[in-house]
Order: sequence, then structure tokens, then C-alpha cells
Amino acid sequence: MIFRVRCFDPMTDARPAWRRYTVDAEPRMSVLDALFWILEHEDGSLGFRYSCRAGMCGSCAMVVNGREALACRLRLEALRAPVHVEPLRSLPIIKDLVVDMAPFFDTYGAVDPFYVGEPAAMTGSAGAPAVVRPDSGARGLVEQQVGCISCGACYSACPVVAGHPGYLGPAALNRAYVLAADVRETAGRDRVRLVSGDGGVHACHDVGSCVAACPVDVNPLLSIMRLRKGAVDR
Repeated sequence: MIFRVRCFDPMTDARPAWRRYTVDAEPRMSVLDALFWILEHEDGSLGFRYSCRAGMCGSCAMVVNGREALACRLRLEALRAPVHVEPLRSLPIIKDLVVDMAPFFDTYGAVDPFYVGEPAAMTGSAGAPAVVRPDSGARGLVEQQVGCISCGACYSACPVVAGHPGYLGPAALNRAYVLAADVRETAGRDRVRLVSGDGGVHACHDVGSCVAACPVDVNPLLSIMRLRKGAVDR
């Protein structure tokens, strides 16, 4: 199977270039497996990132045939050859398919992504922990959205991120919604203020590429829409 990988070493290369490899594809081989095959048989200098190899950590997110994906979960039989593999977009390239995630996590940190609550906020009992029952409506508001693995796929796919340096991005705004929608959270007003500026929820163009890119079925656009309503309500 023919692979074309967009490679770039900032220490030696003036610009990225496509390299062609021929992979001996086997049944159920993933894109990550193919990259390991290239590393072992054709190019020992190829750079890519991975960790769990089970679709849980998000480390191996990259662009395959023009769409963001987790390389460990994407099977070769689902792809049309030649397979084009590129690093995530809108992030500085460290080497080949390895990108610097710092800009992504900088925006994530800008929404103050940590839970702030009071132990007795819901129960009224001194010292008793606040509880949200699994079958409650409050739990349902955030259940779908809380599973983000911070892979950066939505950030890469978002055209607003590419054109608006100050935009917080889908993952950061989704995290802000997960916290703001938690009825136990005590910093809701402050967090809505953080996402209501020029780079916040009103900068989103509702394209929906973040939804299509997410490998764990989180819907950042839904979070952004709900944050908009919350910003107006507050």
C-alpha cells in the first residue's frame, strides 16, 4: 500500500515535503501500525507520537487523507490508496507528524478548566459532599460532552482557529461548557465571562468541522451554542 507522508525537520528542511513509502499491509493493520512498519523498514528517522495504542489518550491524532483521525484506530481497509498522512493543522511542527501542542493547551488553560465547588453546595449539610445523581437532568446536560481526550483533532479541523489567532477553539469552549453546566460549580459567571469575548463562543462560525473530527463523539458545537445561550442569560 502506497503511503505519502508529509515530513519536515525544522533543523534541516526549508519547508515540508511529501515522502513516498510502500507498506506491506496486513489484515487489520492500522495507520499507526503502518507508520511503525515504515519506521522499522524504510525510514528510521520518521517522527510520530503515540502512547496507549487503544484510542484513549489522543496522542496519535493526525490528518489522514485530509481528515483528522486517531492513527491507532483507523484501519487501512477503510482507506483508499494512496494514503496521505500529515501532522495536525494550526500547530507548530516539531518533526514530521509530531506537533507542539502548547498553543492548544494554552487556549484550554485560558478558560480556567478546573472545577470550583463547595462541598455542601447542593445538600445544605455542613461537610457533606455535593452529589449529582446519575439519572438526574443536570447530569444529562454534560454526560456526552465530558469525554474529551484533548487530542487536538477539533482544533486542527476548525477553520476559525486557522484564521483567528485569538480564538479559544472547540476543545477549550467544550470544557468551559462542561464546567459551567455543572450545577455544583461556583465559578459559572466568571467562566462565562472568559468565553464571551472576541475569541470566545461568538467567534465560532458554526461550521461543524469539530463535530466531524472528534474521535470520541463529543459535540463541541453543541457546547458552544449552549454557552452562547448561557452568556446571554447571565
